[in-house]
Amino acid sequence: MPESRRGSVFIGALLILLGAMLSLFTFIPGLSIGRAWPLIFFILAAGFFLPPFIWPQSRQGLSGLLIPGSILAVLGFIFLYCSLTDDWPFWAFAWILIPFSVGLGLALAASVGGWARVVFWVGIWMLAISLAIFGLFATLFGSPFIQVAGAALVILAGAGLVLKSFR
Repeated sequence: MPESRRGSVFIGALLILLGAMLSLFTFIPGLSIGRAWPLIFFILAAGFFLPPFIWPQSRQGLSGLLIPGSILAVLGFIFLYCSLTDDWPFWAFAWILIPFSVGLGLALAASVGGWARVVFWVGIWMLAISLAIFGLFATLFGSPFIQVAGAALVILAGAGLVLKSFR
């Protein structure tokens, strides 16, 4: 396929996917967009994740799109969890995962785009610090399942620092 048509095909495919998903809510009884609306975040995230792989010759520049794609994907997971479990108070501390998503996006963009190694490590540190802080708040304020997961994140953060000091 000529490269000039890839963008139109890509955007067209995303719109078809979004339209198909929205029509499922109309035609399938019992399926409600009230619970599944966060899936739209995943489709939007795909719109940011795919261009570096569709146009490999421009990968270094396009890999920056992985940062907003990561933010949308993490927001999708947060809102999907809240929507499916009705645990909306979770959002009171789940926003701490937004710097996590930026760090994840930086690490992915640096890896995929061949960016400087320091960018990758800045992303990893942002990711790790945000995850540890989220774990602390999740342990203090989350539902029982979230409290256990938060404590596990704090333990993993501590173990990661101890292991790094021995390397």
